[in-house]
Amino acid sequence: MNVKIRQAITDLDYLFLRNIRIKVFVIEQQIPWQWEFDHYDESAIHLLVEFENQIIGTGRLYQYENEFEYKLGRMSVLEEFRGYGLGTKILRQFEIIAKKKNVSEIYLEAQSDKLNFYLKEKKKEINGWRRFVIKNFLLKS
Repeated sequence: MNVKIRQAITDLDYLFLRNIRIKVFVIEQQIPWQWEFDHYDESAIHLLVEFENQIIGTGRLYQYENEFEYKLGRMSVLEEFRGYGLGTKILRQFEIIAKKKNVSEIYLEAQSDKLNFYLKEKKKEINGWRRFVIKNFLLKS
């Protein structure tokens, strides 16, 4: 699957990523919409996954405790596009961004049933760089 992963820039980009998150988290997974959007969205780096001029996935990374610690979360891919490794591609792009910013740790914010995906990815270290510290894990049922 030939996709483009890029940073959200325009108001339209932000509208698309909000729609993805509403479809995946609020409608599909029945997460209360009040939990889905917070003040971190304003300062976060948001990535979009684009396939054939359609936005099909997103994720965010934002500064957490200090300039070297960031938090990763809100990763979502539309149901019909899952299973193609898009989550891994989003993580790889965030890894590039984090390295450029000299980020030392990335804290994970995710649902408990997605833990296996992140643990699998955590084992894939590149040049000894530790990609994720799984802390402050939010358990949402």
